[in-house]
Amino acid sequence: MEQFSAFKSNPTSVPVLAFNTFAPSHLLHETARSRVRIGTELLETLASSSDNPNLHHLVTAALVSLRDGLDMLGEIQRRLDGQAEK
Repeated sequence: MEQFSAFKSNPTSVPVLAFNTFAPSHLLHETARSRVRIGTELLETLASSSDNPNLHHLVTAALVSLRDGLDMLGEIQRRLDGQAEK
């Protein structure tokens, strides 16, 4: 297994951004959760400021999925924290 995995969002043919696949699971999880939270907050802003009903529906649909994912990631974080304390 490679130590670094390139993000699929790299805009170039030579990946510049990557993450450490050997990092502890709880740190990978915490970082992923942070990224999802940032996207959720952006969508919340768009949903609250959109006058276009179609855009509002699309943003709300994406927002619900991300909020649900954050809830599940929060539970995983709680469990990982509990395991780390043992």
